[in-house]
Amino acid sequence: MEGDEHPALRAYNAGAALIRQGWNLHRAPYGYLTMTVSGTRTTRGRLRTRLTPDPRRASVVQDIFYWRAVTGLDIEQITLRLNTNPHRYPPPGHTHTWQPATVTGVLTNLKYTGYQTLHTRDENGRFRPVEEWVLSDEPAHRALITTALFWAAQNPTTDTRRALRHRLLAQPRDLVA
Repeated sequence: MEGDEHPALRAYNAGAALIRQGWNLHRAPYGYLTMTVSGTRTTRGRLRTRLTPDPRRASVVQDIFYWRAVTGLDIEQITLRLNTNPHRYPPPGHTHTWQPATVTGVLTNLKYTGYQTLHTRDENGRFRPVEEWVLSDEPAHRALITTALFWAAQNPTTDTRRALRHRLLAQPRDLVA
């Protein structure tokens, strides 16, 4: 019976249903802002939100993925590059510098492909089996990167970079209007 469901499982299932519908349940990842959607409320009365690109930070996300997947920079090199110009690459939150863990967090966040996600990584930050993932049924917000670029950044081998470089350079990198 549905009423006999464990409260944690009931909460998970409710969150998963909202994710499949494309709603944002948490704070916006770096590169996005939240926008409220009038006429939609949570059970606590707050307006529901969707993600929209942050005009100042979305291009930073695109650069991070490009550097990793196409140019083959490692996490430390990307972090150093970001920290050399904090005005062009503003660090997240109230920090004054980028940290390698933050760069890794950006590079492993599927939300940059336009889909809302839940349960994609385990408590150690590793990807869970794909069968456990909860994704929105369709793109829920404007993608900052392509799915191909996301996966290329997960394993930036020379062959992948060589194959992608031509395709990526032929496309406009600035997806944010």
